[in-house]
Amino acid sequence: MSYDLDVFGTLSLSARQLVDVLVEDRALHAQVDPGSGGISAVVRADSGEHCFVLDGPTRLEREDLPEGRPDLTRLRVQYSISVTYDGQAEANTELALAFADRLARRVKGKVVDWQTEPEPVAAPPAAPEPECFLHMEWFRGLDDEGDAFAAHYVASAEEFFPRALPRTFGRWSPFAKFAKEGAAGVDRLYREECDSQRMQISGRKPLLYGFLDGWSRDQIGDRQRLGLVFDASTLLKPRLAGAVEAFLVDLARRTDSFYACADIRRSRYSHPVAMAQWGEWTGLPRQAPWLSSFAPDYAALVQSHLTTGELRESDRGLLHVSRPSPAIPASATTEREPWIPEDFLPLQDDPDHRRLATATARIMPERLRSTSGLIRIR
Repeated sequence: MSYDLDVFGTLSLSARQLVDVLVEDRALHAQVDPGSGGISAVVRADSGEHCFVLDGPTRLEREDLPEGRPDLTRLRVQYSISVTYDGQAEANTELALAFADRLARRVKGKVVDWQTEPEPVAAPPAAPEPECFLHMEWFRGLDDEGDAFAAHYVASAEEFFPRALPRTFGRWSPFAKFAKEGAAGVDRLYREECDSQRMQISGRKPLLYGFLDGWSRDQIGDRQRLGLVFDASTLLKPRLAGAVEAFLVDLARRTDSFYACADIRRSRYSHPVAMAQWGEWTGLPRQAPWLSSFAPDYAALVQSHLTTGELRESDRGLLHVSRPSPAIPASATTEREPWIPEDFLPLQDDPDHRRLATATARIMPERLRSTSGLIRIR
């Protein structure tokens, strides 16, 4: 698992100029590749221990910029910073954040912290925003089959919901094009390059964007997540609702996901499941998603509490349908009625990061409980 930052700017710095920005902090030292002259790694000056990786500058086309960030439109140079979690994770992350801020000032740009998924800076949209968004998420435990997640995603989308197929995908820009690389290219890139880094996904409408967590088992949270966000304005039809349901259930089955959900929401940035601090499973969504798929052990815990909506049982688990159609419920702009006891929900009491879980749910299958001392339980 890693802590990832991007700096988007207007200036393309040389390796020598990047080193100058780095060593403004005397705690850092740049290792320079004698062959290419580029920075091969950033280490701690006192011990020589690895601190973070710096990639860039990379020139971007307009289509390569993150979706939903009009504030980045004129910033076409990208620098990527990645801190791998280890014994010095917290200190290294602080050094990386401080360097990112210095670099952003130097290149007249902005820092994007992918862990906090910040809301975009307000700006007039280029086109009217869709009224609502479909969020789909799958969660599975890390195991020896984790590197096949991308292949399962594409295979299931091709069979049940082709609108979920990517247009481009990759770790860093420039991204690979699905029209050229196909399903085999998605599988290959994910297996070879995304062990500890998430794979970014962009699509053609209605698919707006998505991401797929890395598959390395050396992570605190011990879980993988696939998230996709769609423009829902063209999806609120019975025929397409059936395709969304089939896709959700089939991919959950293929990947042995312990939980998956689909929900229509007003915001593209408000995901159903609370954000994790360390990649851990936080607990169930606070509001009842339109669709929720539970693995058998999770189903055994929740089934008696699901007294509203429709339940569909199978040997693969349980599907909960909270309402007959995917249309936005009347209470979409207000708090919906509780659908599950509080013990199944994470604590979210950070006023500056409302979507962040500050403690995990009390009740969940024991196999999903992180053994890390960093993880608080509600």
